[in-house]
Amino acid sequence: MGVKDLSQFEFVTPPRIQALKSACHQLYALGALDDLIELTDYGKKLAKLPLDPVFAHLLLQSDAYGCTSEILIAVSVLSAENIFWRPSGDQLAARAAGAHRRFASHEGDLPTFLNVYQAWRKEAIYIPTSSGIRKSREVKGKEIRKGRMLHPEWCKRNYINGRSLARAFDVRHQLASICSRTLDRNGLDLDVSKSCVDDIEIFLKCICAGLFMQAAERAQAPEEVDGRGRSRLLTSTPKYRTKVGNQPVSIHPTSTMYLRNPPPKTVVYTEMITTKKTHIRGISQIRAEWLAEVAPKFFKK
Repeated sequence: MGVKDLSQFEFVTPPRIQALKSACHQLYALGALDDLIELTDYGKKLAKLPLDPVFAHLLLQSDAYGCTSEILIAVSVLSAENIFWRPSGDQLAARAAGAHRRFASHEGDLPTFLNVYQAWRKEAIYIPTSSGIRKSREVKGKEIRKGRMLHPEWCKRNYINGRSLARAFDVRHQLASICSRTLDRNGLDLDVSKSCVDDIEIFLKCICAGLFMQAAERAQAPEEVDGRGRSRLLTSTPKYRTKVGNQPVSIHPTSTMYLRNPPPKTVVYTEMITTKKTHIRGISQIRAEWLAEVAPKFFKK
């Protein structure tokens, strides 16, 4: 568009200057803007993906780590609504929590989302409406004979939001199409079949490379000493501070990392929510030393 100074651009509804500065800072950190605040070649690649720049950056990083297949799933689930159905009522809530534990990963929310999606694709029958009625009936009949459940039944049994999973499926298909197209067809020419299989460390390191600006470290909890000279923590809920901005945050109660014992020392997150308190969610555990490795311009060894 030839816009050189965003602060002088005639927006219909002008954003706050601080918001513009924060957005430019984020894009510069991701490598989308250069020192002159102009779009880089990497920024042009990010712009091809209909995603939040951070999620687009995460997806592009997956090629170098050989886990594009897994990151495509994680980003697609993040683009949908919450996939977990948490009904009200003590009895139903307990059943849902029990069903969700099957998918829970010790390493965090994104590995958990991956577990849900992969189990769904393996165990459930989901045929997109675009496949046609006749084809759908033929496929369903074959798969049911193999012992697989219909999509609604699987979601009900596992207390999973079926609409969200279907949305994630559609988003993944769209993103995979863009990624796999050649550059001359306005694609990214990526191999979407690249998979780290069961190597969780590679998956987590890629997440770290994508979400390095959204890292947080566990703060030292205050202690008190009793009459016998023994110390104990004054809080059972660990507090964290963001690596960028040093903002105090807590893990959201809906996260699989909430009240994990022991709590992770260093995490990255996908979302920050501020109400009476500031919470983070979409959390994955990482190693602190990975930050300097994946983003040496921002973190020192």
